[in-house]
Amino acid sequence: IILMNKFIFSLFFLLIFTLFNNSYSHGPTRQKIKESVTINAKPEEVWNVIKDFGKINAWHPSISKVESDGKNRTIYYSPRNNTPIKQKLENYNAEKMMYKTSITEVDINSFPVSTYTANISVKGNDDGTSTVLWKGAFYRAYVNNDPPPKLNEAAAINVVTEFFQVGLNNLKKKLEN
Repeated sequence: IILMNKFIFSLFFLLIFTLFNNSYSHGPTRQKIKESVTINAKPEEVWNVIKDFGKINAWHPSISKVESDGKNRTIYYSPRNNTPIKQKLENYNAEKMMYKTSITEVDINSFPVSTYTANISVKGNDDGTSTVLWKGAFYRAYVNNDPPPKLNEAAAINVVTEFFQVGLNNLKKKLEN
């Protein structure tokens, strides 16, 4: 009976420890980023620059090359050793001046995200300027607990934020000069 009690106590302790330990560990959490820029140009002028899904390299300076069939594209991201990033056009609405993309394949060591979607849109402002809003949602690419620093949430947020900001800042420069 004493041996049985010790066995039951050990099982109970192991069960409690396992439940307690799992309650404090977690995998990746969904991250959301919003970046915007106001451009001194009419919305139609801005849209004419960004509307072609296959020509992001015409306004985003970090894209060295694009291969596109209109529905899918591979962009080559120059700050990360020309990393190919395969994307799909999920939704396109010319009337609303917006489109949505997703990443279908990427080297996580260069662009550490997974389940990435992004929307870019142009809205007119009352003063005749335009606002371009680029929103992204994604998870870090490392799915287990305790990711290495280059694959954690901060790394994923930094790379997407940099990608959006560089593109938007150059778009503004291109249209205002």
